[in-house]
Amino acid sequence: MKLIQQADPRQVQTIELGDDSYTDRLYGCFRFDNPRADGFQAERELELVMRSGVRHKITVPQELKIALDAGKAVNNESFYMETIGENLDSMLLLTLRAGWNQVEEDLKRIVDLDPQGNFVAGFRGEGYDIPVSTASVAPVGERNTWIGMILVHPELRRQGIANAMMQHCVQYAIEQGKVINGLDATPMGNTVYGAVGYVDSFRIWRSWFDPSQFNSGSFDPARIGRITTGDLDELIRYDSARWLERGNIIRALFADSAEEAYLARNGNGEIEGYVLARPGRLRYFIGPFVADDETVARSLLTCVCQSLAAREVKEAFIDTPEGKFADPGTHDKSMFDQTDKPSGHKLIDNLAPVRDFTRMYQAVDERRAEALVNEFIAKEKLDPANSRVERFSNAMYGSVANYTETMGFMEYEERSLQQYHWSITGPEKG
Repeated sequence: MKLIQQADPRQVQTIELGDDSYTDRLYGCFRFDNPRADGFQAERELELVMRSGVRHKITVPQELKIALDAGKAVNNESFYMETIGENLDSMLLLTLRAGWNQVEEDLKRIVDLDPQGNFVAGFRGEGYDIPVSTASVAPVGERNTWIGMILVHPELRRQGIANAMMQHCVQYAIEQGKVINGLDATPMGNTVYGAVGYVDSFRIWRSWFDPSQFNSGSFDPARIGRITTGDLDELIRYDSARWLERGNIIRALFADSAEEAYLARNGNGEIEGYVLARPGRLRYFIGPFVADDETVARSLLTCVCQSLAAREVKEAFIDTPEGKFADPGTHDKSMFDQTDKPSGHKLIDNLAPVRDFTRMYQAVDERRAEALVNEFIAKEKLDPANSRVERFSNAMYGSVANYTETMGFMEYEERSLQQYHWSITGPEKG
């Protein structure tokens, strides 16, 4: 079942507002006259599905125009944030506009992990209620979270919405008593996350490759086999020792990857690696992919790639920590698309890196919390007594208690745990 029932941008090339309330709500972002973006346009043509090559004609009657003040819209009374409820179609539309790889099952899985931890932001006024942004706080086991799906329609950017959503996510995580709160940041999102106390750890590269290049490889079928439901408890214990306990996520991912889920055992029958793969909108996605050494990792990848090639899968994504490349390239934080990309992947000869993520964790000590609050007041031009300042301050100071444990884990992951990870997947990524 498709989440977008009408005016699905993958099925149509024309969007006309004013005739249907569902369409008006889903595409209401085009109603706003945003002085910080392109302003209101009664007619425009653009790609609603990024890199699809299909341009959509969008028509908005003049009487539907909604004016925004020159100041940031997040300070208006019409702005709201609430649980996502029935707005999963808006999250899907936002992923399409961003060119992300999620399919509907990915989004449903993310929300099912914690329905109260998925949010929508929008504007509500006389005669309109329009969602324009989404965000997700996915529980990683009992103690930790992963933040993602922070997306804003381009027509509403530069209004402070992404920052407000991130603050909301952090506050929710802290109120839930979560300790380690991580994310994998796109270059566009990096500065937003830094404003709420996130610090950089290491880079991850999303690359694509042809699985058929492994057709000539071999693996020991006595050591590698399909994961069954009877393996899950043992597999979760294995995985927990090599990252964070995330049994809830592993079980959910396994349910979506059962056709392509494999584990490796040593001569004593002990698990020494596993790999999951599942369909994506653009390409199959391989991950999580955890193995104790390169030999085990190569055997697992050979197994899953031969299976994918037999299905006539021509291209697959893999998200690899930069340490798995002989040359990690040069990182320029000022560039959205890095020119000096990595090379020499340890497992895959023919591979094309396409985009990078930065692993980040919220790590705020008391001095940093004070500085962040002062920066927020200055940037947003708010009175210190404003309720937004109070909420932001509570979230920043509330995270201070987690500082030592977060910093300790971040260092442990970067120096030790990263060696086991051959493809990373946060629960928010498709």
